[in-house]
Amino acid sequence: MRRLTMVVAVLALAGCGSAVESAAKVVLQQLDNPKTARFANVRTTQKGDICGQVRTKDAAGKYTAYQNYAAIKTADGFTAILDKDGNNPDVRAVCGEGQEITQAVDDTDQTSATGWEVQIVDGANMGALSDMTTRLIEHGFASNVATRDGVQQVYLGPFDTREAAEQKRSELLASEGIKSVVVKHKVQ
Repeated sequence: MRRLTMVVAVLALAGCGSAVESAAKVVLQQLDNPKTARFANVRTTQKGDICGQVRTKDAAGKYTAYQNYAAIKTADGFTAILDKDGNNPDVRAVCGEGQEITQAVDDTDQTSATGWEVQIVDGANMGALSDMTTRLIEHGFASNVATRDGVQQVYLGPFDTREAAEQKRSELLASEGIKSVVVKHKVQ
């Protein structure tokens, strides 16, 4: 219900001919089933680009996983980039969510003595920490809050391998539309 309210609010704010509506049209052109598209977490960057998430129904009539997208403002309108697996560096560069975290992780190191964890990206969809942890727990994601570098952050894990953490991150994005990144687990 919360997502539906958010989508309705975004559409109400969009109005005819707005940047959000123009960006949505470009994103819809890249989807297999655009008539069933549902947008979430739509926002405008300082440069005027549009970032958000979208999902559609598949051939069986079930909703697919959320996909992040970036609609980059050009002289002729917008150019859309869909991020099908949540790892597109171009979308992260435009939307900026988790950028500083992902740059700090060495992608070639697939194992760690302390493991891996999924860190919820602090952004527009975060809200209060207690609300986020409650939402995660209600939907089957065991979460915890840790203070790192003086900031409270929400985590899932730790996981033994990076692959296990990436799988959980993908499940989280697909079912809840919550953006997150995989980082090395820090023992406190």
